[in-house]
Amino acid sequence: MTEIKIGEKIKAKRKELEYTQEELANILYVTKAAVSKWENGESYPDITLLPKIAQLFNITMDELFDYTLEYKPLKIVNEFHFGISLNNVDTEILNHGTVKSCTVCKNNGEWDTCIEFISNEEGFPYTLQKHLKKRVLMDGYSIRLADGKILDDDKPNKHYVCKEKIWEYHLSNRAYIKNMLKEQTEMGYIDEENI
Repeated sequence: MTEIKIGEKIKAKRKELEYTQEELANILYVTKAAVSKWENGESYPDITLLPKIAQLFNITMDELFDYTLEYKPLKIVNEFHFGISLNNVDTEILNHGTVKSCTVCKNNGEWDTCIEFISNEEGFPYTLQKHLKKRVLMDGYSIRLADGKILDDDKPNKHYVCKEKIWEYHLSNRAYIKNMLKEQTEMGYIDEENI
């Protein structure tokens, strides 16, 4: 906890207004010794005097206590992670994030470059959707960060993206997952045996 420096503020403002300790004491109906003790940090003014002192010095209570608000709003960022096959997307997608790792793999019998891709762009799944080729389903997850620390909340943290639709959901929502898998099966993106 920070030290209360109200005595220093009273002394500075009293001198600024060219009051003696005795004159200030008379205005506040206290003794000169009380004002002296405040200014030397030996005691504090009675709580009922604080608004009157602030008003007399034409300052706020925060200024009297030499308090400044140190609040800064949390910056919350979604960090999207997708495994992307470069054969399935327009490579323009690479301008929207960072490649964390890259491997060469076989995809449907053809050699392909597969990347682990991370983006902090707001709404990245919608950007990815625009760059997908037809009949491709990509899945990924997101982490919500507040000033660099992971938030554990009920916001969507799993994403499936295809040209026709984006499914965003929280892993704990079983009913949503069941309906989503049903939709993906009906759309021909997954086989019923894979559910």
